[in-house]
Amino acid sequence: MTDPNPGADSAVFTNHRVVLCLGSGGVGKTTVAAAIGLALADRGERVVVLTIDPAHRLADALGLESGLDNEPRRVSAHEGGGELWATMLDQAETFEAVVREEARTTEQAERILANPLFRNLTRSLSGTNEYMAAERLHQLHGDARFDRIVVDTPPSRHALDFLDSPGRLNRFVNHRLYRSVFAPRGLLRTVGLGTQLVLRLLGRIVGSRLVDDVVTFFANFEGLDAGFDRRATETDRILREETGFVLITAPRRRALDEACWIAANVARRVGPVDAIVVNRMCPVSTDSAAVRVEPDEPPGGADGPLAVNLRQLRALAAEEALLIDDAIATIGGRPTVVQLAERALPVAELETLRELAGDLSRWEAGQGRLSGPD
Repeated sequence: MTDPNPGADSAVFTNHRVVLCLGSGGVGKTTVAAAIGLALADRGERVVVLTIDPAHRLADALGLESGLDNEPRRVSAHEGGGELWATMLDQAETFEAVVREEARTTEQAERILANPLFRNLTRSLSGTNEYMAAERLHQLHGDARFDRIVVDTPPSRHALDFLDSPGRLNRFVNHRLYRSVFAPRGLLRTVGLGTQLVLRLLGRIVGSRLVDDVVTFFANFEGLDAGFDRRATETDRILREETGFVLITAPRRRALDEACWIAANVARRVGPVDAIVVNRMCPVSTDSAAVRVEPDEPPGGADGPLAVNLRQLRALAAEEALLIDDAIATIGGRPTVVQLAERALPVAELETLRELAGDLSRWEAGQGRLSGPD
């Protein structure tokens, strides 16, 4: 079995400005992300946990009945100046903030925000949520209130779209099609006979109102493309140079297969994952030193129901160990591996989350198998 902690390098939690949590759905990713943030706040750091996942799991894990929105909310204060904040992405609000920041004048920003095409982009265009998540990371990275940012990404493929989005925007605004059609001296900015013929033809196909909205939108967008390009370049640098990648999974074949797929795709984009958290493991281990509670002789004797149950749990633990070893071998590299045993109750309040945060801190100190979220 892969050794979960002795000699492991836990710098992913301590030496990176950004901690990005990845994983498939249903493995406790959001709860682990929140626990990482709380553990860092307990050490005296000012931490914000950003969830990109549209589900409200982060608020649930923190025990917040009123939920979260785009403005960071302080959840707790700690000795030594530590603070835990939390926020949930609002893509429309983030997009509006970027436009206002990059616009040359207030009037230019208002014209863009009032355009129907802008409102449609913020609500329905494929990929907008992932790109706005990258923009939100950029905003929080520049926010002096926070020392560290923990990002809870949406499951699997959407998380990879998030990693790709800064590069896609760079390629778009620098593509010759954009430069020749939409840029300041492009086709749609030159009101000549040829342009008028093209626009009339498009109007017959998609409607003249839509064509007017598109032309007006890109006309008003003049000068902002350079700002978006610069921000995307900076966000890409943050992801490559200041981010630690934590892959969260469970000891089930399907979850581990998905984890291997995520790790391979992350490696192709930005490099190998730094840490792997295997969550919801059997609380009994084949290694007697790691057993949480195991009496010398279960009541009822060797053939009693408790003894039978203990043997079944040990068999499950052995099966999980083999699955994890195979996955770690497939992923390769030298990631830190931490194992969190399944808990009897879900994490649904700050005090319960603090127990998990303490477990993560003890793991970093090399004290063995940990209990994890339900």
